[in-house]
Amino acid sequence: MIAQAVKPCEKVFDTGSDHAFIPIYLVLKGICSNAVASDVKEGPIKVAARNIKRFKLENRITVEKGDGIENATGYDCIIIAGMGGQLICDIISRSSDIAKNAGQLILQPMNAPEKLRKYLWDNGYKIYSENLCSEKHKVYNVICAKYTGINETYEKWQLHASKKLTEKKHILLSGYIAPKLRRLYDMKNGIGDSSEELNDLIKRLEEVKDGNI
Repeated sequence: MIAQAVKPCEKVFDTGSDHAFIPIYLVLKGICSNAVASDVKEGPIKVAARNIKRFKLENRITVEKGDGIENATGYDCIIIAGMGGQLICDIISRSSDIAKNAGQLILQPMNAPEKLRKYLWDNGYKIYSENLCSEKHKVYNVICAKYTGINETYEKWQLHASKKLTEKKHILLSGYIAPKLRRLYDMKNGIGDSSEELNDLIKRLEEVKDGNI
């Protein structure tokens, strides 16, 4: 799903690349010409280098040890995947000039996607696409964004349900929202939060889950 979100381009920078499977796939499929597989830990760096050598792509994929996207200046596409939503926000914020100049930000939050959407919309990024896939009863999403300098207007429920996913009535949207609704009901019942704001959020997400929005 992450690889399919990448539009054809010249150079891709994949931070937290781990095993370098995404850069390898992108180069082999001709989606990009060159790529960097970056990770902060030595272990994943060695695994990435071994996989790249296995596919004889050493001249097209570079392995780098680094934290975030500080070395991604000039790259057409930046991939930040397999991390928490807040961490992705922090990575973009630390290197905002680099992120703003990338034609594509392909982001895959493992949790707190609402924090990531809020950060993007509040800081001039447009979410131009989102998608979902399921594996072992868990639903994952990918967020594609680009800096425009225009802050987005939104309602709170759209931080959780996603404008794009709601618009296209994604087949996995109900399963994607269900865990969030369970947490909201736990919050309401566990600490006795019956505020109008929480009740409205639950109501709107229930409508999305039932396909009524």
